[in-house]
Amino acid sequence: MPVGTFPAGFIIVKREASVNDSTWERYGLAAGIAFVVLVVVAALIGGAPPKPTDSAAKILSYFRDNQDALKVGSYLNGLAAVTFIWFLGSLWARLRRAEVTSSRLSVIALVGGIASVAFAIVASGIVAYVALYVGELGGSGAQAFYLLATVFLAFSAFALAVFTSATSVMILRYPIVERFLGWVGEGIASLWLVAGIGVADNNAAIHTVGFIAFLVWAGWLLILTVLLLTRDAAAVETTAH
Repeated sequence: MPVGTFPAGFIIVKREASVNDSTWERYGLAAGIAFVVLVVVAALIGGAPPKPTDSAAKILSYFRDNQDALKVGSYLNGLAAVTFIWFLGSLWARLRRAEVTSSRLSVIALVGGIASVAFAIVASGIVAYVALYVGELGGSGAQAFYLLATVFLAFSAFALAVFTSATSVMILRYPIVERFLGWVGEGIASLWLVAGIGVADNNAAIHTVGFIAFLVWAGWLLILTVLLLTRDAAAVETTAH
């Protein structure tokens, strides 16, 4: 066999593997849609959460009145974490291919995404614990654990700022999706940094900013996912013709 040549069968198998990988990558991107639905429902299903400055009695009442809904929300958050990790893997692969000389920004986005999941899961786990054992914890216990959960959520805001900003810089530098989404993303990253003040201040206004940042970010991520999948569909159609 001449040097530098490969059997036809090897080329076909390699091509099929590439097609399969692209298909699974699209599945991973589509998981981003499932993530947004799951995480938004999980956030809203328990009703308006108490403010960090609320009394122990009010926080205890919230967990007692919404105990079942919060349990369901905790499970949905677990499912959301699974779908986000699948989405994150596909998004990282897409960003990495777009970078020409290095993979710095794609790695930063990946690390930020992983860190945000870690902080959010810890916070969700604490809320789940209070919902499960609210009767045994009492008012002071429920308040202490709830405030701990809000601190972890505030730390997740920093990680989400990193993820959103790095992804947005990629959008602005490379033709991944429409550039306007990159500018919007940088604005959302700034909101996350403001929400991060919650690690040092339990001001109710900061708590509200964090919730607004979450809703706007979820919408941004949904649009990003749809645009990536739309471009994939257009590329497949063009190849077919």
